[in-house]
Amino acid sequence: MESNQEGLYEGSFKVDQENIRADIFLQNKFNFISRTKIKEYINKNHFLIKGSPIKPSYILKIDEKIDYNFSTSNKENIIIPEEIPLDIIFEDDYLIAINKPTGLVVHPGSGISNGTLVNGLAYHFSKLSSLNHQRPGIVHRLDKETSGIILIAKDDRTHAKLSKQFEDRKVKKIYRAIVWGKTDDSGSIKGYINRDRKHRTKFVLNLNEKGKMSETSYKKIEAYPPLSYIELYPKTGRTHQIRVHLKSISHPIMCDSTYGGGKTKIKSFHMKYNSLLKLIIKTLNRVALHAYSIEIEHPKTLKKMKFTAPIPKDFVYIIKILEES
Repeated sequence: MESNQEGLYEGSFKVDQENIRADIFLQNKFNFISRTKIKEYINKNHFLIKGSPIKPSYILKIDEKIDYNFSTSNKENIIIPEEIPLDIIFEDDYLIAINKPTGLVVHPGSGISNGTLVNGLAYHFSKLSSLNHQRPGIVHRLDKETSGIILIAKDDRTHAKLSKQFEDRKVKKIYRAIVWGKTDDSGSIKGYINRDRKHRTKFVLNLNEKGKMSETSYKKIEAYPPLSYIELYPKTGRTHQIRVHLKSISHPIMCDSTYGGGKTKIKSFHMKYNSLLKLIIKTLNRVALHAYSIEIEHPKTLKKMKFTAPIPKDFVYIIKILEES
């Protein structure tokens, strides 16, 4: 197979072998790439079947179509340190808790090589975990527009232990969001999440056991017609989970145009709210989701620790406008 530009491989093919692991099959197909690297590409969702991610251990079926998109360019491995201000909530010899501002991408990728949290980490810290050379220190992630708490590992052992806590669902996370409509006082959302076949950057919720199981519970903090201010407790950590879940119950997050919460949503409410909603959208201008707190077991001391990121100023201002209205 040939790359179409500087180490970029993109295309699709049908499986011509039966009952073989995906990582073994793909390493045979791309025999110039190590099996370890193939596994890394699979885990980063660079290989999809029917638009959905697979695991390295997935057993392939004859004639299944695999779509692939990955780069072998060394350029993606170069992290350029940048003097980006960081709001450090906590730091010791093992981990760092940072209050990420909205608009800051967590790590390089998809054509972004600088201006990310990782670039800032490389500048401020000489010691970061290296389990993933493209994302040093990054144990979990937040979407670009989501603000709030994110954990960083300083060494590989810490990284592995924190990752295991996420995997075992022992990490307790709390989010705050401003959503469209008046929600129930509390509720729980469950279902299987997989990639949208028509829009590969989006995800959808379904109940037919296709994709990865997801669950989020929530409670209403306050209703400010025609919006609600809520707190969320994700029990799983799927990509875009909270955004997808809230769309599924017809309460998308304010300014989340990807999942039905953009300015066109104004038309769904009485015209008396028009000016208020237009003002809020213009003022906020980002997905109204904030990672409020995270609770873990410290990888060294084994003590329970909870880190909290203060409610951001744009949230405080919007809530004030809603209260006054």
